[in-house]
Amino acid sequence: MLWIVLGVSLLLIGGLSIAKWQSSHIPHLEDYGAIPDFSLLDQSGTPVSNFRGHIWVADMIFTHCGSLCPTLTSKMLALQSALKGNNSVRLVSVSVDPRDDTPDTLRNYAETHHADTSRWMFLTGTTKAVYDLIKGGFHMPLDSVGGDQKNIPIIHSPRMILIDARGHMRGYYNGLEPATQSKILSDVSALEAEAGQ
Repeated sequence: MLWIVLGVSLLLIGGLSIAKWQSSHIPHLEDYGAIPDFSLLDQSGTPVSNFRGHIWVADMIFTHCGSLCPTLTSKMLALQSALKGNNSVRLVSVSVDPRDDTPDTLRNYAETHHADTSRWMFLTGTTKAVYDLIKGGFHMPLDSVGGDQKNIPIIHSPRMILIDARGHMRGYYNGLEPATQSKILSDVSALEAEAGQ
């Protein structure tokens, strides 16, 4: 009888140790603060105010950009493929040219780039709303949004941002680097594990 009690005790201790080891090996992601409330329109003209309850990855693009935006869009498309079937994650591309990027323009852009708009949304709004979200919320540089002349460059960051289901920023990634996708996918898994604890 003593051996049975001893054996069960060792199994319980071993199980607790494994559980503790597993939880200690979930990567800890920094918390860069909450995104303030925002109000923008998606590619169908539907108002969007937040994505609470969903992990989301955001980037900043504009549809007539010929420099870094095509690369960022291809990264988001690759993430869309890698996350297929994962309904807890959303992808969000915010236009930094709200003057030209109307919902209709963004819808056409989404179709051209094979975006599944049930999971990958394209947002636009007033210049103030875009500035407030990107500069005040994401803490990212942005200048000449929807400038009065086409030859005024729109300066924005190539970074992508990971936001948790509570609306807190948990990671920044250079969208032009080859390792970005694998790092984002790893950190998404960490956030899912964190939420399951």
